[in-house]
Formats: sequence, structure tokens, C-alpha cells
Amino acid sequence: MNQVGGINLVVYFVPTALQDNVGLTRNLSLVIGGCVQTMFFFGSLIPTFFLDRMGRRNPMMWGSAGLSVSMMLIAVLLSFQRPGYSETLAKATSSASVAFFFTYMLFFGATANCIPWVYVPEILPLHARAKGTAIGISSNWLWNFVIVMITPTIIGKLQWKAYLIFMVTNAAFIPLVYFCYPETSNLTLEEVDYLFIKNGRSGVHALTGPSQPVQESLKADIEKRAGGSTEHMEVPEELKDEKSS
Repeated sequence: MNQVGGINLVVYFVPTALQDNVGLTRNLSLVIGGCVQTMFFFGSLIPTFFLDRMGRRNPMMWGSAGLSVSMMLIAVLLSFQRPGYSETLAKATSSASVAFFFTYMLFFGATANCIPWVYVPEILPLHARAKGTAIGISSNWLWNFVIVMITPTIIGKLQWKAYLIFMVTNAAFIPLVYFCYPETSNLTLEEVDYLFIKNGRSGVHALTGPSQPVQESLKADIEKRAGGSTEHMEVPEELKDEKSS
């Protein structure tokens, strides 16, 4: 998700896109491209201070929506450069498309930039955490390579249509996160493990229950094992087994 949403079209090739697709001069494309990159920094301030309050699922969903809409509007505005439209209209709409390179980078910095790096080690059990995180990071850089290699070709050949590809990929991430990604914010690593234990699903909303029902479910299970008293709480056997493995 981090790479297939099209981030490296903006990070590496935004001056080329501004020059070839928008029609700006080389120097102006470089200046605006540098300004676009600053939005990455400003967007990243949001999760730096508020990620645990925002959670993991919601930012990934509204972030993907923002990225998808930004790509869609870039494509729509650049489409007026086709034959049949006046030069004045084509220039005005292509200039307007520049704004959505800024919004794209802002949304990415605030969401997809950091959450995958946090989520991968959080969701994995202890015995698989190191290897699983390595696979996740390897996947990130593999797709980085793929996107960087294909981007010059697609923005040169497809022009405005290239941005529709990334509009679709970002939109597809919304239902993926909604149906498949449980919330891990404010859960301990043991409680995250408990999400995937059969008895730990009590009180959890299907696949995507929030943190509080998980904590309540865990507490209820501990109380049951302790005979209704919380004075001598023991760690559930499932968590002991998971921890020992």
C-alpha cells in the first residue's frame, strides 16, 4: 500500500510530471516540485503527535480516500489538454492540477507514510515478528523499485490517464483495510495476539473491533479463570503459550 498508491510518482518524478503533463517550464517545475516535498514534512507532524489517538484503521482509510481523490482530480484537470479544448481552458485546468500534487503529498505524509511501518510489527506474533517485519520492508522496497521503473513510461505514454491507475489502487485499499485490518491502537502486544485467539473474539465486533471491547474481553476471560475475583489475576494460557513460543 505504501508504494502502490503512487507516492514515488510524486517523490521522484513530480518535476517531470509538471513539465511533461502540466506544461510548466523546467525551472518552475523544479521549484514547485521542491515545494511539494515540504508537504511530506508537514503531513508527518500529524501522526508524530497524534497517531495513538487517531488509531490505525481510520487514518489508513481516510488517507487512502484523500490520495485517491487527489489522483482523480489531477487526471480530470489534465484531461482538458486533449485536442478539442481551448488553449485557455487547458492552461487553467493544468495549473489547477498542481494544487492536488500538494494535497496528495500532505495526505500521504499524514497516513500511509508511517502507519505501515508501525502496523507490520504490531500485528505479528513474537516468534514471527522479526522475519515478518523483514518481509514487509522487503515488499516495500520491491514495489518502490517497480513503481519507479514504470512511472516514466506511463506518464509519458498515458499522460493524464496514468493518474487513474493510482486513483484505483488507493480506492481499493479502503475496503481492504475496513474488512481485513483489526485496530491495534493502544493495545499491548499481548492483547494484539489475543485478537487472533478463538476465545479472544468474544465481545469483538467481527474482524475490526475497537480496542476497548478487546480489553473487556481479555479482562472477562481473566476474571473467569480467577473464579470471578480480580485479586489474583493470571495470564491466560493462550497468551502464555504464545509468549513461550
